[in-house]
Amino acid sequence: MNDMKRTIFTLILCWYTFFCALAQSPDTLNLMPRPQSVKIAGGNFLFTNQFAIGINGPGSEKLVSAVNRFYLQLGKRTAIIFPQEFITATDNKTDAPCLVKYNQTVSAQIGVDESYELNITGNKITLTAKTDIGAIRGLETLYQLVAPSSAGYYCPLVEISDAPRFKWRGLMIDVARHFIPFEVLKRNIDAMAIVKMNVLHLHLSDDEGFRIESKVYPKLQQLGSNGFYYTQDQIRELVKYAHDRGIIIVPEFDLPGHCTSFLAAYPLLASYPANYKPARRYNLDTIKHINLGMVMKMINEMPTPTIDPTKESTYTFFDNFFREMSGLFPDAYLHIGADENNGVAWKQNPAIVAFMKAKAIKNTDELQAYFVRRLHAIAGKYNRRIIGWEEAFNPSVSPDVIIQKWKPSMNDTLSAKVFAHNSQMIISAGYYLDHYLPSYVHYLTEPVSANVSQADADKGILGIEAAMWSESVNGDNEELRVWPRTAAIAERMWSAENVRDVDDMYRRLWETDFELNDRAINEYGNYIKILARWVNDEDLNPVITLTNVCSQLKGYKRLMSAMLGGNSARPNLSSPMVGIADAAHAESETRWYFRKSVAAYLKDHNQSDLEQIKLQLQRWQNNKARFDALAVNSPYLQTIADLSDNLSGIAAIGLQALNGEGNKDEQLKKLQQLAKPLHEVQLAMIPEIEALITGQLKPEPATYSLF
Repeated sequence: MNDMKRTIFTLILCWYTFFCALAQSPDTLNLMPRPQSVKIAGGNFLFTNQFAIGINGPGSEKLVSAVNRFYLQLGKRTAIIFPQEFITATDNKTDAPCLVKYNQTVSAQIGVDESYELNITGNKITLTAKTDIGAIRGLETLYQLVAPSSAGYYCPLVEISDAPRFKWRGLMIDVARHFIPFEVLKRNIDAMAIVKMNVLHLHLSDDEGFRIESKVYPKLQQLGSNGFYYTQDQIRELVKYAHDRGIIIVPEFDLPGHCTSFLAAYPLLASYPANYKPARRYNLDTIKHINLGMVMKMINEMPTPTIDPTKESTYTFFDNFFREMSGLFPDAYLHIGADENNGVAWKQNPAIVAFMKAKAIKNTDELQAYFVRRLHAIAGKYNRRIIGWEEAFNPSVSPDVIIQKWKPSMNDTLSAKVFAHNSQMIISAGYYLDHYLPSYVHYLTEPVSANVSQADADKGILGIEAAMWSESVNGDNEELRVWPRTAAIAERMWSAENVRDVDDMYRRLWETDFELNDRAINEYGNYIKILARWVNDEDLNPVITLTNVCSQLKGYKRLMSAMLGGNSARPNLSSPMVGIADAAHAESETRWYFRKSVAAYLKDHNQSDLEQIKLQLQRWQNNKARFDALAVNSPYLQTIADLSDNLSGIAAIGLQALNGEGNKDEQLKKLQQLAKPLHEVQLAMIPEIEALITGQLKPEPATYSLF
């Protein structure tokens, strides 16, 4: 197994190095996110066994920890034994080869100064920042500059001046629908720090589960979690772990809808009586011959578990609950969800209807606004600022409520309303990771709508938040789903608006992905682990060859397929996520390199490009025999053998086209037949094979249909 892994890694590394050599000019740096200003001089700073770091500032435990993490990781990277065993605040010599200078120690918070300047000369590295968090951001840039050469490891001589474009640079992880283990969250925090993100938003409750220990209301985890939740000690540890990296944690408790797990524990909170237990929001198992129209009608017309906003006991409950949670999450924000409440449960409750009439509340939208106002007042008692998804917006709610925009729209009318109300926004529209769109789609999504003035944007848009909902995600594949695409979004959060070169982004993204796996996440390991289960840890090469060129279905196609597929195909909360659709990335790195090779060949018809393309096509074509031999003793491989057959057939078409053989129209027709999705994935390199037939490589789609 170890020899096989080394072989795979060597092949990938050779392929990667070949194309990086084509793409890079001598002054190209592998920095992500791209700094605001970079000046490059000739020459290098060479690391030796005399390399030491001095810290000059008022004293910061988190910066000392960050410097030591950097120093240890640099030692692993360079295999150099450095002289300092542990760096402390008293190691403040200004003549050290690397000097970190800062003026102020601050706590992790939104709006803190994160700027830094990095100056590297032939014999000195100087990192200067106004705050310790700014210095931590600069250390990440410094590490990304480290590169190997025949003379040893070095940094290029640069002058960098940098600061973030947006204050709020977040990642939302849904830990409610499927529980995400504690250690996975810590690895995500490490990855976020590498790409300079500063907000981890945890979606801690939904219909499927309540995921945090409450000592005030212990039934929440006892009856609402199915045994999967974070203890309070774990939350305290996670908060400190994040703060040490300049990251805050925002808890979300989704109300008044999406609340079955609350009601399973405390049913008196509900708008109607039922036998509540953690479960999917809609029970489709009793509906025969279901179709998309029926699903949409059900979403709009079916009563769903909803908090009763008319009872004073409801607000007593949430007062006690918010007080307890504020003690665990010290940061200034509390997310209350407030999304996707169709109001039907309220309309069907005579007592709630009577309450609305007595209070002159015209409709359920206004009743939800009443609920948001009440929760806002409670949160204010504990110095917390409320955030809600865009459905929380109403002219009657406080301007202090932050609105999180999530619905994609051709004409953005929400922003103008929010800004006119003097409220602020977080933009998640265009950054939903569970749509499984390629990185470039997110990367090219500008968070500031065309009809928003720069003045409104500067005042009203706090920033961007990528979102990973977990209907088809669990602890085994969460890192595969979130990374590396979130690194591309992180650049949109941090870097200047005009940093939009997609090819250069991808060149740096694959390099950053290697770094993320080396220093933070376990994306590579989880990928191999899923595939290894299919073959009992035997030769993985044929399986990797196939899966590497598969990508997930875009948008909600997989989710809709599961909803409409009948009881046997419909996943439940314990369904294993071990299939090819669970392992395949949202986009194929192998396909990206292949596309670069095809584009280069069609432009210049270089013989070396041609040979590289043929080599890859032959590898795909010949993979079938090896896959079939492995499938003899693998029931799962037998189920996806048709996908392997299609890969071989597609490669054969590509080779025919390169050799000038066959009829182009017939080849295109057969290619489209073989391109049809199977097992909830699709072979990713269809456009490139088509280009070999037609001689023209079509541009990537600007976006994809969600349904």
